[in-house]
Amino acid sequence: LSVLWGMSSVSSQPQFRYTQPPSKVLHLRNLPWECSEEELVELGKPFGKVINTKCNVGANKNQAFIEFADLNQAIAMISYYASSSEPAQVRGKNVYLQYSNRQEIVNNKTTADVAGNVLLVTIEGNDARLVSIDVLHLVFSAFGFVHKITTFEKTAGFQALVQFSDTETASSAKEALDGRSIPR
Repeated sequence: LSVLWGMSSVSSQPQFRYTQPPSKVLHLRNLPWECSEEELVELGKPFGKVINTKCNVGANKNQAFIEFADLNQAIAMISYYASSSEPAQVRGKNVYLQYSNRQEIVNNKTTADVAGNVLLVTIEGNDARLVSIDVLHLVFSAFGFVHKITTFEKTAGFQALVQFSDTETASSAKEALDGRSIPR
């Protein structure tokens, strides 16, 4: 895998965004050091469903990739910040966006569904909004210690990020709960 970082970005920030054809993967630069996956998901959340991220890339670990479920969501994010007077920001730092030259994020692991310790949970159905953080905590803590739960509403429905202490716990929760109903 070879990745080239364009040095022209320094002298021509604005038009640098448009040098790539649209992709559902966006390349972000000038991020705060050790930016987290959660922060990237938060940044992309208003525009659509972020299905994958790759943090802390580049020589200075201040670049990242975010992949949306749909091309139009990535276009919406680029278009919004291209026309906005407010730049994209993470922890008060201006972040520069452009389309990536890749069409998907490939993490250097053997499985396509890369295991991590954070699960993105989508609660579907008419009663989705009635599911509280307490209920989610109860359901997911049956598998192990839950560090953090963040909930948000998207066009896809009611979603939550559930963070476990380790990948194994998250994997077993995903295996057991994916596609299941949450009991009342």
